[in-house]
Amino acid sequence: MLLQDFFTKNNYANIINMENAASYGLSVEMLYDEDDVIPKELKCLYISKTCDELFFILDGRESDLTKLCEKWDRKISAFMAFGSKNKEILRKLKYNAIQIILYENPAIDRSEESYLNVTRKILLPCTFKGNDMIEVEDSEAVGIPFYLIPVGDFKVNEGIVAELNNCLPDAEIGELDFLFTNRKLVQRRTDENNILKKNFEREEYNKIKEWLNTNVDTIS
Repeated sequence: MLLQDFFTKNNYANIINMENAASYGLSVEMLYDEDDVIPKELKCLYISKTCDELFFILDGRESDLTKLCEKWDRKISAFMAFGSKNKEILRKLKYNAIQIILYENPAIDRSEESYLNVTRKILLPCTFKGNDMIEVEDSEAVGIPFYLIPVGDFKVNEGIVAELNNCLPDAEIGELDFLFTNRKLVQRRTDENNILKKNFEREEYNKIKEWLNTNVDTIS
């Protein structure tokens, strides 16, 4: 899937151009090169819908990784100080600016990911396509902080479910029939006597403990 699609489907806007950034009250031209050209390594600049996250998508092929991170830490540090007249916007973004550094070489040193000066770094393997399109495998997309694995990707292991059911006591066991009755969940609260309220009575806990002690060897 294209990296750009991961962001747009999650309501992130690319504000790499001055006009788009201005609508969010940001001045991104200070991130540009001295000749007011977007740096070659900066592929996209995504801001969240709530304006509290900023993702710098950087091409890790353009320079030494350490130098690239240091360069953009300096740029981002200056941006967080002077990138908007609205200091509230910068305050929200200050601790949520992330560099996603793209690479194709599987032998790349990923130690920079733990380097947290100014921003968090995420090294993301990808394939660079034409027209600045960037393809990321679904298995690697989990590195993107907001990425959620689709529910459909999870399949119930019926074998494990059967094993777990076999571990439970039978409903016919009279002394444990309280396990099969619906009850309201009790959060950890105390009553007027400062006694902690629980979901089960002490006698019920004792019965559960006794059953476990008797059956643990059989279950294992």
